[in-house]
Amino acid sequence: MSIWDKYPDYSPEELRTLTSVASATLIDCCKDAGITTDVLRLSSKSAAIQLKSLLQQQAPDIQSGQIQAALEDPEQAHQIAVVVLGQIRDIPLLAERVDKAYQDRNREMAGPEMLLLAGAIVILAMKVKTLEITKEGVRTSFYDAGNAVKSFVVDLVKSVVPGV
Repeated sequence: MSIWDKYPDYSPEELRTLTSVASATLIDCCKDAGITTDVLRLSSKSAAIQLKSLLQQQAPDIQSGQIQAALEDPEQAHQIAVVVLGQIRDIPLLAERVDKAYQDRNREMAGPEMLLLAGAIVILAMKVKTLEITKEGVRTSFYDAGNAVKSFVVDLVKSVVPGV
């Protein structure tokens, strides 16, 4: 199944991943245009400034603050991403490359992510003392973290933040 079969009804995670791989795919296709992966790390303010100059001809009165606000608003950012993805979807070769990159990313993330989740679920299962489901919600209590877990977390923090 292609990710395009779900267009435009993506979950937030699917949209985030698809937007990311579509951006990377466009960068790969535009290497001769001087576009690099640095564009993926732009703040919304920097992106708005660049977009303002690109949109000036079509909308001379547009301000970078307006663009930044749209980029920072989750609903508007979602709409913008879906419209751009729709344009990509309409270009068969590009859509195929993006779909392949999306599928590759999902396969790539499945291994390490599963290992992390497996560890988390084991720790949680071992630490749950009580679990009660009522009409009001779920109530849980946990055993205190064991000395081994505490030592591991302390050592990890010390290795990341010297002087702790």
